[in-house]
Amino acid sequence: MQQTPDDDARAPDATASGPSTSGPSTEAEAAVTSAERNTILWLTNVSHAVNHFQNGMLSVLYPSIMTELGFGYLDLGVLQAIRNTLSSATQGLYGLLTPFMKRTRILAFGNILLGVGVLLSGFAFSFWSFVGARVFAATGSSAQHPVGASLLAGYYPDKRGTVLALNSSVASVGGFFAPLLAGFMLYYMGWRQVFFIVAGLSVAFGLFYLFFAERRSLDESRDRGGKGKLREGLSNYRLVLKNRNILLVSLVMMVGAGGRGGGVNDAYLIPHMVNDLGLTIGMAAIAKSVQQAGGIAGPLGFGWLSDHISRTRVLQASLVLSAAGSWLVAFQGPSLVPLLTTLAVYGAFTHSRQTLTQAIVADAVTDEQRDAAFSIFYTIGFISVPFWALLTGALMEYFGFTLAFSVLAFSYLFGVVLLFWVKDTPKVPQTA
Repeated sequence: MQQTPDDDARAPDATASGPSTSGPSTEAEAAVTSAERNTILWLTNVSHAVNHFQNGMLSVLYPSIMTELGFGYLDLGVLQAIRNTLSSATQGLYGLLTPFMKRTRILAFGNILLGVGVLLSGFAFSFWSFVGARVFAATGSSAQHPVGASLLAGYYPDKRGTVLALNSSVASVGGFFAPLLAGFMLYYMGWRQVFFIVAGLSVAFGLFYLFFAERRSLDESRDRGGKGKLREGLSNYRLVLKNRNILLVSLVMMVGAGGRGGGVNDAYLIPHMVNDLGLTIGMAAIAKSVQQAGGIAGPLGFGWLSDHISRTRVLQASLVLSAAGSWLVAFQGPSLVPLLTTLAVYGAFTHSRQTLTQAIVADAVTDEQRDAAFSIFYTIGFISVPFWALLTGALMEYFGFTLAFSVLAFSYLFGVVLLFWVKDTPKVPQTA
């Protein structure tokens, strides 16, 4: 049964009892084996980690790239803005592709495109050629979030908070090792050679996906013509756009500046530590990895908690803590022990927002609408990244890091306010 436009207005007391007792979703029914679930889970998790690795290594490479290609903080903001604008736009299209292609096939081609873009980054000869290569890579990597999250939400309907948090934490493992390994490689080779080596990882995982195909639901497997699939896809987009929870949670993701993969943290933290705090590139890489280590632990704790109590209240708590962590980072000096401690706490809080919002999105719609819901969520939620990238770059260029990250801290509090209008929905949604 399709969700009606008013489904997002379900009464709170109808949801207070917790997960639905109607049984698992059609994609995760008994016919799906444990081995199949685990294969999809870890293939998606590890490819997400590789995705974050190639983004995370950029923070270590940027000082060398900026010096050789001749651009500054504001130019870096322009690069982030262009890259993320196109990434957000392509994320919004994947909900239309899934009726025609299996999600694993989309992830296969996305990872291959990402690898090609990383390879091209190593051949950049100017600022704008580097921008073009990063845009190409972003087009491929943008499939990972909406398609990967939808895939996992379908296989684990009763553990969405935990599984999506695990996906984020494993991705943060890639982000954890990225600055360390990239910094190590820079001692032995140039930044271009680092791109050439890492490109092969994404291509390899793209090829792995070609050997696996997820189980589609009975409804998704019906024999429909191309026009019928397109009409159904557009209908799902319309229904999702009428869902108040989806729109509000997307806005929560949009108004908060940090806590996104490839966002302000990856772009500005290491240049700040090297240029402003005077740390060596090796020490700055270790500090960035500590921040990513916090991002491994934090989402797991918050995700597990959200499976047992109100997701919206847990998300509000994480946003308040994210604001506090951002202020700590904004005023932190070069003293190593306080710096590392602050970055670990900051990472634990700020990395939790995305997984909690993903779980709320998955709970708010039926299986048939889930791909459209994640596409819309990531398009709206990430559309502000260019704005935050430009604003942060400009503030750092003209006023310094402390003011820039103080502004980012305030941004999380807007999300806390928006969540007062979000209603908790059943944690295992009713399906056809």
